[in-house]
Amino acid sequence: MHKSKLVVKPHRPRRARVVWLTLSLAAVLGGFILYEYGQYRGGFNQRAADQQAAALNARIVALNTENDRLRQRIATLETSLQVDHEAYDKVENTLADLQAEIQAQREELAFYRGIVSPPDGATGLQIREMELTEGPQASLYRVRLVLVQASRHDRRVSGVVSLSVEGARNGAPVTYSLADLSPGDNTPLGFSFRYFQDLEQELVLPEGFVPDRVNVEVSPRGRRAQVIRRSFDWAVQQS
Repeated sequence: MHKSKLVVKPHRPRRARVVWLTLSLAAVLGGFILYEYGQYRGGFNQRAADQQAAALNARIVALNTENDRLRQRIATLETSLQVDHEAYDKVENTLADLQAEIQAQREELAFYRGIVSPPDGATGLQIREMELTEGPQASLYRVRLVLVQASRHDRRVSGVVSLSVEGARNGAPVTYSLADLSPGDNTPLGFSFRYFQDLEQELVLPEGFVPDRVNVEVSPRGRRAQVIRRSFDWAVQQS
């Protein structure tokens, strides 16, 4: 009978774990070294990539900050431009008003100069202006007369004014007096002034009547007074 040999080995579990741990770390380290080597061989550097990414992120932050600043600047400039436009419009409107006012003053000055010293040298009572404007209703018009007494201002002149309108109705010529064109108003159109006077009168044109001319007759009081007659084209101005 063969005799078996019994081999007794010591049981050391801690040593086995240490060996396995060492082998695992060696495998991981070797893999990392191989990865880095592969990256290096492929032209890739993690540290440089991280630095570049950090630089790009910093640039993005800087650009965002600059964009915000530029947006605020644009908003400020747009607001300033709008204010400048509004201010320019106000100045332009004010300038237009001043020019209109200056023009009106020039016309008024020329009017008064014409009373004191008429350019044509004529003296005495004159019909300076006749103006026609539309009224608020159809066929309603307003006539305005300006009478002046040129050069002679030592006495008051007075009298009455007669109006008539020539035209056509249904193809036939016809003339209407002031009484015909202002029904219900029989008050004479009188005047009395030393320098000048504005006279206004409303006219209601008959239906179908097409006016052509306005005849004005000024009859001052006095023995030596002369009647003044003038005709004006029917030209309606915008009111």
